[in-house]
Formats: sequence, C-alpha cells, structure tokens
Amino acid sequence: MTAYLDHAASSPLRPEALEAMLPWFSEVHANPTASHRRGRRARQALDDARAVIAEATGFERGEIVFTGGGTESDNMAIGRDHSPGTIIVGATEHPAVLEPAVRQHARIAAANAHGVVTVDAIKEVATPETEVVSVMAVNNELGVIQPVSEIAAAVHEVAPGARMHTDAVQALPWLDLASILDGVDVVSVTGHKLGGPQGTGAIAMRAGRAPRPLLVGGGQERDHRAGTQNVAGIVGFAAAVRASIDDRDERLARIDRLATRLLDGLVDQVDGVRPTVPRETRVPGILHVCIERVASEPLLFLLDERDLACSAASSCASGAQGASHVLSAMGLDTTNVAPLRLSLGWNTTEAEIDEALRIIPAAVNTIRQRSHG
Repeated sequence: MTAYLDHAASSPLRPEALEAMLPWFSEVHANPTASHRRGRRARQALDDARAVIAEATGFERGEIVFTGGGTESDNMAIGRDHSPGTIIVGATEHPAVLEPAVRQHARIAAANAHGVVTVDAIKEVATPETEVVSVMAVNNELGVIQPVSEIAAAVHEVAPGARMHTDAVQALPWLDLASILDGVDVVSVTGHKLGGPQGTGAIAMRAGRAPRPLLVGGGQERDHRAGTQNVAGIVGFAAAVRASIDDRDERLARIDRLATRLLDGLVDQVDGVRPTVPRETRVPGILHVCIERVASEPLLFLLDERDLACSAASSCASGAQGASHVLSAMGLDTTNVAPLRLSLGWNTTEAEIDEALRIIPAAVNTIRQRSHG
C-alpha cells in the first residue's frame, strides 16, 4: 500500500472542498466582477469564502485578500524597495520570506538550538527604523511553534510603525490562529496544506498596515491584488478551512496519537534515531527526526521506491542539494545524518503508520549494510 506522510508539502484534497468546487467547474461560470446574475453569484461566493478565512485568522472580512498561494502572500507581505537593514526576518523562515528579504539586505534574527526565534533575538536586531518584521507561526520543516504574539508586542514597542507579518501556512491546519496572532498586522495562509486546492491563498491585513500590491492592472481584490479571482479554487479553499475548523479537536488528538506511535516505533526499531525538536514545542502533524549513519539521498530514494512519500526538508527546497538552512540555523551538524520530515494530515491512517514502521527501518538497514559491504 501507499503511505503518504508529506502533508506539510501538500495535503490531499478534502471531499468537502471537491464537493464545493464542482459546481463552479460544470454549472456556473462567470467573472465575479460582472454585473449580471451569474457574476453576482460568483461575487457572493467570494464574499462567503472571505468570511470563513476571516473567522479562521481572527481578522475582519474586509481585511482578507485572496492570492495565488502562500508564496505570493509572503512576497507581498515583505514588499519591495525597503532601505537596507529595515526588514527583519527569522533565520528559519520559508524561502518565500527569506529570499525577498535578503535581496533587500534584511537583518536576520537568530534561532536557538530548538529552532525558536525568541523575543530577545528580535530585540537584538530591531531598531526604531525597522519597517517590516516577519516570523512564521509554525516552521515548515520542524513544526516548531514560534512566539509570534510576544514578538509582535516587542516589535511595536521598539518600532511602532513597523509591519509585523506572520507566515501561518503551516499553522492553519493545527492552531486556532485568532488566539495566537495578537498584535500581528499581516498574515499569510494557503489552502493546500489542509486539504484545499493548490494555487489558492490569502493575505490578511489590518487596516492601515497593508503592504503595496504586487500585481496591478485591475484591482479586483479591493485594489490590493489585480487579476480575475479563481472562484472554484477559493470556494474549495474556504470549504477545506471550514472542515478543518470543525474537526480540529478530534483530528489533533488522533494525529498526536499517530505521530507519537510513529516516533516511538522508529526509536525502538532503528538505532540512532532522534527527534530534532521536543514534542511539546511543535504541532502534532510535523515530525522531524535525524537518523545517524545514513545519507539522506539514498534513504529518500529507497523510501520512494517502496511507496512511502515523505521529505528531507521543505518541499520548496528539497530539490536542491545541500544542508537545510533551518538545521544550519539551529547549529546542527548533519554530516552522515539523514534528516527526515514525516508529516501527517487530515486523512492519515493507522495503516499508513504501520507501513512507515515497516518500510523505514528496513530501508535504513539496507543502506547501512550496503555502506559496510
């Protein structure tokens, strides 16, 4: 059987999302800016979806702008044409935040040995001239939860005019965002990490704190983002978010149990397996381990050959060779160590965990035997 443990890269489409999307593919087709009845229906669907994302993030409906995904939202939040040293980002941020920030000579806030960007780390680099600060809510490789509300308070104390941004892409499936984003001005989310369609996202922006648009020439999203909206995708995105909210408590308890069984089984069966971060510091759905005396590339090849889908790093960086910038920021030496991210989601089953506990130990043993052969 197939074991899919790469939900942090992309989670399978929820049936609720598919059901919500189908009419927009086959029965209704209209531009939501059109004045006729079908256009008004499409526009109402967008407004209804906007209300769902607003509820999920703790923002007002009028503060939600739909985008083409988390990367676009992150790029927009960082913005352009900032003076050197006026942007601050955490060292473990997603490349969609790091790259546009580094291109503008951003200051980098260090992470500690557990992958956490602390308030003190932000204070070390913040100045009254700081314009943008970006720290993610949940790290995409480790699942580590960052203290974003505390960071936001510190930022606004040092630089009251600064825009505090949080990439909440990996937090949305697991956390009540409204309860953890106090003081945050701009938030990025996407649909495909929790069972929505790929290519859908949103940016939530407090009034008066909105960054400049990246896309211009139409202004469909309240002049914040040009381009005809992906109505079917947005409707599916909202349906997946609604389903995720509705089953969150049950799902978190179930996934926590499955992830614990997976980690305990790996530790029992494979010598040299260690969790990268403490369980209490991360969301239940992202389990990151390091396996000693194994190289990452042959391990991933064997796992894929045996139909176990997982990854070594962020899905946006896993095609590139070299050490993970997240692990490097933590000071971890990954020489002769295979980092492995096993991420669970809404439809992960006991059988998939059984399969992972069969495949991973066997693959590790095969590689170790080859290296000593």
